[in-house]
Amino acid sequence: MNKAQRNINIIMMLLFSAYAIYSIVYDNANLFFIIYLFWFDELIRNISLLIQVKMHREDPKNIREFTKRKAISNIKTRFFFLFIYSVFIVLVFGLFFHLAQDEKDALVKNVQIFMFHDIAFNVCLMIAIVREVLQIRSTSLNRQEPIPTFGAMSGHLITLHLSIIFGAFLWAFTSGKFINFSFSLGSLNKYAIILPFFMIKFLVDLYAINHNEKDKTLLDTLQNH
Repeated sequence: MNKAQRNINIIMMLLFSAYAIYSIVYDNANLFFIIYLFWFDELIRNISLLIQVKMHREDPKNIREFTKRKAISNIKTRFFFLFIYSVFIVLVFGLFFHLAQDEKDALVKNVQIFMFHDIAFNVCLMIAIVREVLQIRSTSLNRQEPIPTFGAMSGHLITLHLSIIFGAFLWAFTSGKFINFSFSLGSLNKYAIILPFFMIKFLVDLYAINHNEKDKTLLDTLQNH
């Protein structure tokens, strides 16, 4: 990844994180907002990766161990994981948690997010889409480059997986539904729950960018992370 490409990735990452955190602090974004946003970010990232792989031109005379077919197979596996996660996120974080605490306003907010009627959520999605459009544009100029090896499970997918697990545990500790495991910070409660997820995602994104600093194409930035 050259310096210009790296700077673009950092700028888009900062915009994405800054606006999402702004939504948490000033627009009362909840845990569903964060987890669902992480899910959509990974969905957009993998749609972009699929497009980039399909754009790749394989040389039949130069057979490689990691082929275009294998790459697409791994991406399809990622989509399967995302489908499973989406069902859990919508039902548990979007519905169950708020029904359990009779939080009608939060439930209405989640429906607005799900129906793309939440401006803050939509702005974050647009930032992610612009980022991937730039990725696709860069890769289109390097179609002859070999496809870097990547697996079915990415670093971002692992981050999403851990966010779902820890998010559920944090809700259990702070909801007051389990008396023996109750914990609360009062008015700071929601920030204590939500902000750590962004810190983890920010560090994973930053690592993905810096770890591939010397790679030639933006496709390399996506392949392992």
